[in-house]
Formats: sequence, C-alpha cells, structure tokens
Amino acid sequence: MWLLFDFGPAVFQFNRNKAPTMTCFCWRLRILGVWRCTCKTWMVLILLICMLPKIWWSLQILSYPNSGTSHEHPQGMLSGLEAPAKLRLATNSPVLLEFEPCAGFAEQEMQAVKALMVGSELGAQVVFISNNGHVWDLWEMENSKLSQFADSFFRDNACDGPPGVQRKFWCGQTRMPAISILDQNDFDLARSLRKRLRIENAEQFESLRNNLWLYQPSIAHLSCDVLSKFPIVEPGVEWELFWKIWDKVEFKQDIQKTKQKIEERMTLYGAGAREKTRQMGFTSFPNDTAFNVLHLRMEPDWRIFCELTLNASGPPNCMNNTFEVGNVLLSEGITPSIPLYLATTVSTKRTLEQWRGQSSAPFVGDNLFNIYTIITHEMLAETIFNEWTPRLGHHKMFWPAVSSLLGMNANMFVGNSVSTFSGFLMQQRLRIQKRSIHYNGGSLRLQETKQLAPKKKWRTELFRKKIKWLFCIQPREGQTQDSSAHMAKVAIKSAFAKTSLVAIGVTTASPTSKFAAELVAAGVRLIYHTPSWVPHIKAMISQWEGSNNRFSGDKKPSHLLSDVDAMVGTFLRIDIPILGLLDPFLFYADIDILFQNDVTWPKLLGATDKQFKKMKDLPYEQQVFAKPGQEGIPMFFAMSAESEMEKVAANAGVMLWNVQSMRRSYPSFLNFIVTSGDITWPIGPGDQGALRTFYQGDRGPSYLPYLFNWKAYWPRNPTAVLVHFHGPKCEGDILPYLDDGRIRLPLFHFLLKRCQEGGNCLESALPFQTATSCAPRHLPHNGSGSCRNSNSICMHRSQSRQAAPQQPHAQLPPGRSHHAAHS
Repeated sequence: MWLLFDFGPAVFQFNRNKAPTMTCFCWRLRILGVWRCTCKTWMVLILLICMLPKIWWSLQILSYPNSGTSHEHPQGMLSGLEAPAKLRLATNSPVLLEFEPCAGFAEQEMQAVKALMVGSELGAQVVFISNNGHVWDLWEMENSKLSQFADSFFRDNACDGPPGVQRKFWCGQTRMPAISILDQNDFDLARSLRKRLRIENAEQFESLRNNLWLYQPSIAHLSCDVLSKFPIVEPGVEWELFWKIWDKVEFKQDIQKTKQKIEERMTLYGAGAREKTRQMGFTSFPNDTAFNVLHLRMEPDWRIFCELTLNASGPPNCMNNTFEVGNVLLSEGITPSIPLYLATTVSTKRTLEQWRGQSSAPFVGDNLFNIYTIITHEMLAETIFNEWTPRLGHHKMFWPAVSSLLGMNANMFVGNSVSTFSGFLMQQRLRIQKRSIHYNGGSLRLQETKQLAPKKKWRTELFRKKIKWLFCIQPREGQTQDSSAHMAKVAIKSAFAKTSLVAIGVTTASPTSKFAAELVAAGVRLIYHTPSWVPHIKAMISQWEGSNNRFSGDKKPSHLLSDVDAMVGTFLRIDIPILGLLDPFLFYADIDILFQNDVTWPKLLGATDKQFKKMKDLPYEQQVFAKPGQEGIPMFFAMSAESEMEKVAANAGVMLWNVQSMRRSYPSFLNFIVTSGDITWPIGPGDQGALRTFYQGDRGPSYLPYLFNWKAYWPRNPTAVLVHFHGPKCEGDILPYLDDGRIRLPLFHFLLKRCQEGGNCLESALPFQTATSCAPRHLPHNGSGSCRNSNSICMHRSQSRQAAPQQPHAQLPPGRSHHAAHS
C-alpha cells in the first residue's frame, strides 16, 4: 500500500511494506488534511536525507514559469553537449525516457525516431547515450535541425494538452530541450535518482504518462523489442510524424566528406566498367559518375539469424539468391557498365573468397565478380584516406552510415527484403521516386511486421507485369555463327516487334565472345551459366558413338543424341529454377520459334481477365493449382502438345514454369538424371523425357494452350501466339526442302511433307531470309536479288504474306508422333 506525503507541488512515496528496513509509519487524516507520523529519531534523519533529491526536483518544477508561450531559445542557454555534467543533469526533465539500443545500424536509426515520437507522447525528455558506438554518435545533434524540430514539437504537443505539471514544464518561457545527450556515467547518476517504470507495450502510454508525472522524478524504459515493434503504418499520423522527424537527421561532416570523396572516385571506376562491358556487347552507358549499390547479406551472424529466427516463422527466403545475386542483377536489367558498390562487412578479397567457397555450386558468383565492376569499402579506404583521416573512421557504424548515403544517391539500390537496413533505405528511396529491388524475393519484413509499413505492397508480384521469356542457347564449339545463332536472331527480333516480353538468354558462351556480345547488343539480358552436369551428359552421349543399337528396344529416337552441343543446350533449361530469377512464374520457349502475337498471363493460364484478376490478388500459398493435363496455374510446369493436336502435355519446347516448386524439387530431379545411367527414357529422350518421367502422376505437367506452341507444319493460324519450328528447323531443313527437296534427317520427312502441303512453312520461313546465307527459290530475295549473309542480329524483318484465318483447333489427319522433334 502506498502512503502519500505532499511537499509543495511535489509528490513523495513511501512503501509501508518496507517495514523491515524502514520503521517509520505515516498516515494522513484526509478530512483535516493532517499527517500523523510515528518515527524513531534516526529514521527521521534517514527520511530527510532520502527526501532531499525529491525536494530538489520540486524546486526545479517551481522555478519553471507557468506563463508565456515564447518558442525562442534563451540567449546563452547551454546545450546537452556543451554543458558540464552537473548542468546537463540540471536541464533534465523530471520525466525521462531511456531506450535500449538494438544492435543494427538501421534498427538504431528507426529506434531513435520512434523514441522521440514516444517521448513527445509521454512528455518525457529522450536520453541519447553518447560515445557508446551508437548511430547517433554520427549525427549532428547540437543545435541541429533534429534537435530544434524536436524541441518545437515537444513544446507544441504539451501546450495543446490539458493543464498540469507536464504542461507547466514544457510550456514555460524557458524552452526546454527534448533531447538529453549524456555519457554513460552521467546517465547512471540521473537514473539512480528516479523511480523507474518499464513500458511493456504501446497501449500503456496513457496510464504510463500519468504515473510518470505523478511519481516524478521518474524514468521510463523501452526495450529494443518493444520499441522496434512500435507500429508505423501509412496512412496515419504516426507515419507522417516519423518521416518529418527523419527528414531532420543529418550525418556529421566526416560521413558526408567520405561519401563525397567516394562519389568523385566513381568516375575512374566507371571508365573501367564501360571498357569492360563494351567488349560484352553493352552499348548504353549512363553518366560518368553513375553507380549502383548492392546490400548483400552474407555474414556469418546473418546466416545464424536466418536459420534460428526466421525459418521457423515463415518462408525461408532470407538467404535466397545470395550466391546467384549476379544472375538477379543481369535478369533485372541492372547494367554492369557502371560500378557496383558492395555494401557488406564481407568486403576483403579473402572474406569474399571464403563466401564463394561456402556454396556447393561450381562457378558461384562468377557473374557478379566477372561481369560487374565491384567496389568495396576496403578498396576505397586505401585510396581516399591517404591524405585525410576521418575522426570518426574508427566508429563501428562509420561504413554503414557511408553506405546508406551512397545507397540514397545510387542509380539503383539492390537489397535484401528481410534486412532492416535494406528495407529502410528502399522506403527512403521510394519517397524520392528512386528505383530499388530486393534480390531475394518475397516481401519487405519491415512492412509485414508493421515496423514501417507503406501503403504500397512491396513484394515480388506473383504474376509480374513484364513477362520474362527465357531461352537457352549453346554455341557450337569453335563457331561464332551457326544455325542456332540465326534462329535466335529471328526469334528475338519477332519478340521485340510483336510482344512486350523481356528476353532473357541463358548460355554457356564466354561473356566476351562474339556470339554472346551480339545477343547483348540486340537487347537480350544474358545470363552466363556453367552447369554442373555437363560432364555427365557428354559421357552419356559418347556411349552412342558408332552404336547400331541407338534406337533399339523402348528408346525413342532423337537427332540430338549424337550432338553434344545441342543436347547440352536443350538440357540447360532444367537449371532455370536455380538461376535466381525473381519471377515466381517464367515463360520458356526454345529459339526455333517466331512470335506472331503478344504473350499475356490470361492466355497462358487459360483464364478470363476476371478470373486472372482474382488469381493475381491471392498470395502463392492460397492459389489453386491446375491438375495434370488441365489449363491453369501449374503446380510444377505446363507444356503443350507434341506433333499432333492432342491435349496432352508433352512438348518441352514451350513451357510455363512454377519456379518456386521447381527450385524445391531440383536436387531430387537432378539426382534422378545423373543416376539414371542414360539420357533416354521410355516416354522420350533428353531433358523432355526426364521431365515427363520424373514429374508424373499427381505432380504431372498441366496443359499449355495450343496457341503457345503452334507447329510450323500445322495449318496457318494468325491468332497463334508463336510458331514453333518443332523438329525440322527453318534453315537446316525447311528451306532446303522447299528449295530442292533435300532431306537432312529421314526422321523429318513426314513432317516436312505436311509442312509443305498444308502447313505454315512458307510464311514462317520468310524472316529467316535476312539471317541466313541464302533463301530458296520459292521465297523472294532481298532487293539486290542476291543472297545476303547477316552477321548482325539487328536486321530488317521481312513482311509475312497474309494468311487465311483458320480455326486454332482444326484437327489434322493422324500421323506418326515424332519424339525426335522435342526441341
């Protein structure tokens, strides 16, 4: 039970339950307002000594004028940093707010802002402990924009409140500071003289404010966890106030100067990046000072945090694409022609090599370090600190502060969606309309936990607006121009002319090869990939050399079984799920195609616009996946018909991939391939046979509409999305056959005949005229009347002749099904 003893305007408390140590009993006759006490003499002396600090604080309150509303600073008033310890304590409020700093840089930034918001609500002066390795050591605090704004805001908030001691303190003629900066010793002294109250949750603020001012001098304590979870949600008053406070934060000159010197150095690094990428086919170069920033989380403590904290509570995307981040950058169109600043504590050459060694995948990180011009703070420190040493350079938050400023100025910021540093910086950039992405997919953890939640949902869309078209291409050894290059030229040109697709190529070619450079120059985002399974595929193919039993037993024929380069090229697609692309669903098509119409999600999913709208608004976990053989969202992947118009998901030349589920099943699928002892199966050869054998039954492929895999030997159909030169290729088979009846492979005779008699060959072959060395006599030559060899992908597309409309599902006469033509 608490008994109250009034002394002037101050309130003092004594606990009668403390009888074993204090044998003084006091009570008050409330009617008469008279106290009655019985005390031993020595206890009275102890009581008086204990009361002295409280009497002193009461006199402080009495000394604050309760009239006047001046908002000006008194002349000569000492700030928290300038004043000696005693005077600093003397300017403290009777009510203080202390907060336990979290460990991270951005966590402390957000904490500081939230602490000021809570302090203004409680009328409690906020204590910032200096020189303890915290982020505010690097902020301008003395007479800064932040302190001035906080002073005004605290004062206005209190003056608008009800009359009382809180209003008397903050609204007097003397303007009191909202921020108290103390070193640890001063703070320990101030805390020892106060009653301590702990804030457990945000709902306590109203009652806590009353108790704090009732039991003054007092101090409220906020833990790291409670303050971090204080919600800031848009729209709302808290959201607006948070950013108003944050906008006043300024870093000290050491930080600003370091950032400026680094940006000046970017010109030199930029020249190297341009020269490096010019050899790879890149032709677009931003200004000389442009740079990008990648916040790559890969430190040992981050891995532990991901494993222990996050994996148990949700999808484990914390470490997604950490080793594939170079592929993410390339596929998202982030140019390597400007420097890439790597914001991470793993920044030395030795630690970076250790990081790369943690992955079991071969050649991990090659696309990051070989394609991009990487800049680390270790590299920069060696040059910019030669003649100048920042006073704060030893501070543990120094480089995170510099990195945050560089991240704000970067052309593009790439971060980790789980990281607070990345999430906070991405939201800051969003406010000034600068683009950012997260390389690991998912949604911003700051938003999901409502620690800082903008109105815009910041997550990787399930069905992204720009659909990516992936194709795989393997150059023939020792050749820079071959039929595959010509096919790719036509397919790419038609994609850019007829669709809104983003072309992504996957190749084993060297980045500096002419083959790869021409693809890049044509506008393809190229991913350079070296599969782990190439030796196995080559070994399997070598088994068939000179064998008379190539197609014996239940093995299905394939012209690729004797072509190492072609087989490696077609097997490349099995690695699509592990490349690290952000898209949950990807459209794949071989290069032996010609686009006629745009590719859209409703068409791919066989859905109406209304049905698709419902699909895209649902998260992945709530989607209804199509059953095997049915149209809709694929559980693993969707395929269309083989050579006949049958609603059987059989041909892997055009597919819709569910990247998430295929990534999860990839290890077991690859193990199935390499332990099979062969690359032919009863259902078919090569990767198509492997896909259809491994993914069957309940997890079998769903069906992709005919329009996405319309064969060149089917009837003409101008409504088809693309024409697939399935089996017979335009340059190697169709053009020679139309010219003089030549047949390269007997397997294709039946299909070539169908193609000539009632198919789409003539119209589909026209675009190849400018990409091959010669056109058949059935087709018009170029204007000069001579054949033209085009070594450039940037060629003019011939105009197709008008074809009569045809029903897309017209049934063909039955014919032989050629598993050989799966590519």
